[in-house]
Amino acid sequence: MAKKYLLKTLVLFAALFFPFFGLQGSAWPVTLEEAVQSAVGESYVIREQAEFVKVSRFSYISSIDPFLPKFEVYSSYIRIISPRTPISTYTGDLSDTTDSRDTYTFTGTISWRIFDGGERFAKRRGAFSAWEREKEKFKSVREEVLFNIKSSFYAALGAKGIVGKRQEAVQAAQKIYNLIRGRYEEGVAKKSELLQAEVRLLNTKIDLQKAGKEYEKALETVRSLIIIESKDPFDVEGPLTVPSYRGDYKALNDRALQVKPEIIAQQKEVDRLMNVYDQTKAAWYPKIDSYLQQTRQDKQFFPEGRSDAFIISFTFPLFDGVGRYYNMQGAMSAVNAARQRLAETRRTTSLDIAKALKDYELSIDDVSLYGQLVREATSNFNQLYGEYLEGKGDILSLLQSEKDLAAANENYVGSLARARVSLSYLQRAAYIE
Repeated sequence: MAKKYLLKTLVLFAALFFPFFGLQGSAWPVTLEEAVQSAVGESYVIREQAEFVKVSRFSYISSIDPFLPKFEVYSSYIRIISPRTPISTYTGDLSDTTDSRDTYTFTGTISWRIFDGGERFAKRRGAFSAWEREKEKFKSVREEVLFNIKSSFYAALGAKGIVGKRQEAVQAAQKIYNLIRGRYEEGVAKKSELLQAEVRLLNTKIDLQKAGKEYEKALETVRSLIIIESKDPFDVEGPLTVPSYRGDYKALNDRALQVKPEIIAQQKEVDRLMNVYDQTKAAWYPKIDSYLQQTRQDKQFFPEGRSDAFIISFTFPLFDGVGRYYNMQGAMSAVNAARQRLAETRRTTSLDIAKALKDYELSIDDVSLYGQLVREATSNFNQLYGEYLEGKGDILSLLQSEKDLAAANENYVGSLARARVSLSYLQRAAYIE
């Protein structure tokens, strides 16, 4: 009967335990470095921002056009047909013939703007600032992708570690169950003790199964970030160790305010809008243009049908409504708004660094405390297990000590994962590459 009961237990254990671990045994491993490389290389948002960088670069290149002379040609052909006229004003008879004349015109013009109040220079500087802004946005997008993949990867490593700890909990509960089962068959242990051990064993197996599902969900998050089209199983691989990084808030903050892409991008936006403002000011200045023009007309461009001209034009708008004034005021308001956004970005950056550093320090403290708790819980379990073997302890204390040890192990692994995620967040907030 004992063998039959043990067989049932092993069957239940296999049903709960091996579906998950059998799958992972055939999975291909993925390291953090591989995950990062794949996520950065395949990221749609990074590719999108790369195209925006190209767009702004092309706009900057094209901004040279207003500085270059323009060459235009114009050609026309006109056939003039004169109506028939009366031969005599007295009789009104009409002539049988009509007069016709062909007119040919070909005009070539070279034009170049001499002065426009600085509008061309402002547009070019603005285009360059926009290009620089998009390049900084690219860095920011890349940093966001790195943070997402790192935090997800460490979360998956933590979920995998919890699976391992719950596997140990199953083994410990199985060990206790086997001990009590033997004592029960010897008539030393009570039926209630055996049932309590059995309940604990089943609970650990159920917890293991739940941990396996949570790990699978964490893997799917990683899969979505590294953009794996295949549904073949994979596994995250790598150590989940205690971070050794130590940072000083002032040093981190001072550096971040100088190099963080979000801040630089917003500063470039301020520069771009300042150049837009300069463009609106240019509308108050005169425009001076030069033209070199040659026209050939009739006789199919023979020299006698040629005329040349050099023209200097001066345009100054004395009054064209109130648009120029309010356009300038609106452009300055846009500059002021961008400056406020820059100040807010700097403020939130400092706040994010302070919070991230504090969270990271707390997570390191948690790792230390949970590590100590694991050691104490392990010692307590070993002590009570030994006492129970000698017949001095009680089953409730032993089962509780095993449960406390399992919880301590899980919390320790979770604290390691949180510490790694906290460090990733700090690196993102302070732009630590």
